[in-house]
Amino acid sequence: MKESESVPALRRAVKILDLVSTQDTPPNAAAIARLLDLPRSSAHGLVTVMAELGLLETTGGSGGGGFRLGSRLLDWAVQVSPRQDLLNAFHQLIGERPELGAYTVSLSALEGEDVVYVASRANEKGFGIHYNVGLRLPAMYTATGMAQLGAMEGAALRKWLTLYPMSSWPAPPTTTGASAPVAVMDEIAGVRRRGYAVDDEQVQVGVWCFAAPVHDLAGNVVAGLGISQPKPKDTLKQAEAMGRLVVSIAQTLSGRLGYRGRWGGLGE
Repeated sequence: MKESESVPALRRAVKILDLVSTQDTPPNAAAIARLLDLPRSSAHGLVTVMAELGLLETTGGSGGGGFRLGSRLLDWAVQVSPRQDLLNAFHQLIGERPELGAYTVSLSALEGEDVVYVASRANEKGFGIHYNVGLRLPAMYTATGMAQLGAMEGAALRKWLTLYPMSSWPAPPTTTGASAPVAVMDEIAGVRRRGYAVDDEQVQVGVWCFAAPVHDLAGNVVAGLGISQPKPKDTLKQAEAMGRLVVSIAQTLSGRLGYRGRWGGLGE
């Protein structure tokens, strides 16, 4: 089937799911064809394939019975719902904390050897530091990535390093900061000691980012929360303040997701 021919079928399949979800009585193929004004042969073929794929389920009965939503949709729903809960809690939290206005606040999720940014709020002064949703960066050079790696259990981190050995790491985005693999691993190890990670101009020259891990109800690390700003001259005093702030925000966000576990570093 040509791609152009498959698009109408996909649109019809979505309409069928929408229809089935709103019906008190599960409709059969004939009713679906009538309600959506589809050719009966097309409707029958679509619902048959959708049932084979688990998108629909038959209810049995005379004439083959009707169709209801299939259990496979639940597999997708359980992935979408926690992410939406995370994003809602993130935006609500940063709206409640006026002290975050001085920073660009970002949220990323670990995917393979990268982090993918899923939310970001630019600082109020418009410093030009922003992480577009969907942006991918090497996890080993970003504060939010190192925070997530540092919060992994030892076995999980070793597995990640087996899949993405240091010898295969991409070149760092900048030549500034501690970007050698050994230095990066020291920073990752430091997350357990102090509770946060630091990107010291490794991603963007003149910018530093502090990040802490975010946990869900089950204790899984689901994201890294970061705060960024242009690197100031008084780095020692500012670093301690930013570290404590980002750990506090990440702990609060984790708590809103149901996490009640033990914190390391500054969180103890």
